[in-house]
Amino acid sequence: QKPEEIVLVSGHYDSWDVGQGAHDDGGGCIVAWEAVRLLKELGLRPRRTIRVVLYTNEENGLRGGNAYRDAHRSELTKHVLAIESDSGVHRPEGLGLAANAPPQARANLLEIGKLLASIRAHRIADDGGGADIGPIMREGVVGASLDVDGTHYFDIHHTHSDTLDKISREDLALCVATMAVYAYTVADMPQPLR
Repeated sequence: QKPEEIVLVSGHYDSWDVGQGAHDDGGGCIVAWEAVRLLKELGLRPRRTIRVVLYTNEENGLRGGNAYRDAHRSELTKHVLAIESDSGVHRPEGLGLAANAPPQARANLLEIGKLLASIRAHRIADDGGGADIGPIMREGVVGASLDVDGTHYFDIHHTHSDTLDKISREDLALCVATMAVYAYTVADMPQPLR
């Protein structure tokens, strides 16, 4: 019904030189991609477009995020929400919502979060966003981050140890479900998020 309005889900491919980048941020790319694949598999077609963006160059100049902003500048007012996954793919806790998000957006996301209470991914933190979506957030797009249990993220972040064997299949699946629920519900709301 509103294909010109966009809910963006994203991660980034580049990593720190020494590691594979499984948590930072290959896992984030998989979460975004799999969330949309899952929705398609279930035959769910929201009112708005859900767009997957897999950025590059986050670690060295944000060229991907800046290029997206520049290429889509004319449609940024039609971006309803941008969600970035860049904190690893540990057990999800909910979303972090940008501090300057409209109060109605926060209220709507808190309501959506109730759908994820059974997996404890219902929290809407007071700050969120991400480096890759930062350029479009500065242009007024509401930004959020997939929030996960970060207890052990910095044990391997930017090290040789950031490898695929550190990713829990269960946590990854829960991150996909969390991203899918928030993205789909926002994209299918009768009224805009704000």
